[in-house]
Amino acid sequence: MGTYRNPEVMSGRVLELIRKYNVMERGQVELFFPGERTGVVRAMKRLEKNRQIYCNPYTGLVSSSEFAYSLKDEGTIGALWVLGDMMGKRQVEGHFLAQREEFPVRIVFFDSGEIYDILYVGAWDVKLVNGIYGKMRRPEGRHIVAIEDKELMGQIRIPDVVGFCLVRDCGEVEYYRKREENGGPRAGRGPAEGGPEAGWGYAGTSGGGGRD
Repeated sequence: MGTYRNPEVMSGRVLELIRKYNVMERGQVELFFPGERTGVVRAMKRLEKNRQIYCNPYTGLVSSSEFAYSLKDEGTIGALWVLGDMMGKRQVEGHFLAQREEFPVRIVFFDSGEIYDILYVGAWDVKLVNGIYGKMRRPEGRHIVAIEDKELMGQIRIPDVVGFCLVRDCGEVEYYRKREENGGPRAGRGPAEGGPEAGWGYAGTSGGGGRD
């Protein structure tokens, strides 16, 4: 049974989330409030009716404003599926949108005192991303890399990768983690060199919640 919240309180929390990330899928908003789907749906209807959020009639995406929608970033939307899935599995203590200058990082979050970032790397971004990380003398951090095609795992050169996430159009997320020498998966830290056949193994599928 979901937790009851005052409609005004729920609307305020939903509005705060949408403003934080500017453009989101409806299903993504629900992931941030597990067990409260009915309240979230009602909150979005209320916010839309009061013109506090904008809903694009063609894509169904919700945004903080029509202007914000015009600046939507597909990479951030992809990374949000990963973060939303993490919210249901881990004690995420905080999360926020990365600055544009931090490309290809889209989202940063905190978990048990550790700082993680979620990167999104599209097929056309690989060369640029490899160049960016190749110039860093001491690249640090714990990186989760969201991708649109698992073949990209063999092309991306980023140190300190915890794992790759293949994000499907429906919002489903497939996880790939570093294999142990005996073939078992582990949370790897080290250069991401090679696809599944060269050290990255399938580690499960979660999520799914595309557009209505």
